[in-house]
Amino acid sequence: MGKIRKTYDVKLKKKAVDLYIQEGTGYKTVSKELGIGHSMVRCWGKYYENEGMKGLERKQGIPFTE
Repeated sequence: MGKIRKTYDVKLKKKAVDLYIQEGTGYKTVSKELGIGHSMVRCWGKYYENEGMKGLERKQGIPFTE
């Protein structure tokens, strides 16, 4: 049986990225404020820096299974 993964909308991702990159808030602080994992904040920050808003959009691919 596969794990159910959380999905986040682009608005939440952008808010996290704005706090983390634009305002310089620490990724752990951002994750606590928004209730998301701190590793996600860092990943979204990297995606945004590399690809802009396109990096925050949902990517289709192989479903995660364990």
